[in-house]
Amino acid sequence: MRNMNQLFIVIFSLIFLLLSTESKSDTTSSILKNTNISGQWFLNNSYDDNKKIDRFTLKRGYFTIKSELSDMFSVRYTQDITLDNEGEDAGNVEMRLKYLYLKMKLNHIKLLEDTYFEIGLVHRPWLDYEEHINRYRVQGTMFIERYHLVNSADFGITYVGLLGGKLDEDYQKNVSNSYPGRYGSFAIGVYNGGGYHAIEFNNNKTVEGRLSLRPIPRWHPGLQISYSFIYGMANTESNKAIFNSNLLMLSSESRYHVATAQAYFGKGDFHGEYSDENGVSLENVGYSLFGELKIPSTSLALFGRYDEFKSKDTDIFDQNTAIAGIAYRFLKSKVLFDFNYYKNYDRIIRTYEIALEVIF
Repeated sequence: MRNMNQLFIVIFSLIFLLLSTESKSDTTSSILKNTNISGQWFLNNSYDDNKKIDRFTLKRGYFTIKSELSDMFSVRYTQDITLDNEGEDAGNVEMRLKYLYLKMKLNHIKLLEDTYFEIGLVHRPWLDYEEHINRYRVQGTMFIERYHLVNSADFGITYVGLLGGKLDEDYQKNVSNSYPGRYGSFAIGVYNGGGYHAIEFNNNKTVEGRLSLRPIPRWHPGLQISYSFIYGMANTESNKAIFNSNLLMLSSESRYHVATAQAYFGKGDFHGEYSDENGVSLENVGYSLFGELKIPSTSLALFGRYDEFKSKDTDIFDQNTAIAGIAYRFLKSKVLFDFNYYKNYDRIIRTYEIALEVIF
């Protein structure tokens, strides 16, 4: 952590030097002019068929400020708002940082013009990519986060880039403008490993990377083949638990559909949950299928998902999830109704949910 603290001191010193080159009034005016404020809220009412509990709640909330400091540098601050479900503070709304980073574009270098660095509390390579394909984060977390393998943000450095220029404007406008590299995109980085809401318990750093390729961008630009890896140690004081992850995904997107198929194999997880009594990591496998069908000439969509996760050495951690629902899209937001079936080693949970995602 000491090295990371030193890094942040350097980062904020650079920002101060950049701003100090202008007068105070000019700097304030420039920052306000180039600052955007946005938000994303996940609200829901769910009924647990097992506990017979009917509850309105806040699933998640994000408040983001982005500011362009120059053509090269920008900053982001995102506040994560959630409901505390444990301990004496259960029921209280908590706020914590999700992202706090300096972004440095490399557009002034011709060969690197579609690449950039994030330094600070940053995106990790995989989940931000997947959440821009499967846009149902309001329903719940993605596959590898749902089974507590890793989360979406951490202290560290991420390098992101597009391959082969950008897709045409029609595809970006009508299908997706996320990671719009004509032949794909990549991301790689080094992180503390414990995630954005954990203390660093060891001196190990975790390396994570992603490579996504579009094999036939001319005929089907929405088809991508992606591979992601994680290599390091779990964030435990014993520093015994290995954390290795390999994830393959085939995805397809168009105006009217989204489909993904993932296969996972690895050892351990980022906080040492999947380990034996001696702290040695267990080998895990799993897969996830997701589909969305957008009904033409309407704002309705049908969606479904099925996950399965297993540990090779014990059945205690065996889990699977089935989700089905219908969504209504309006503006940038959506409201959905879904049924969620979750099975663990010794329990089954069935929930019915109405969820609202508000984006502004």
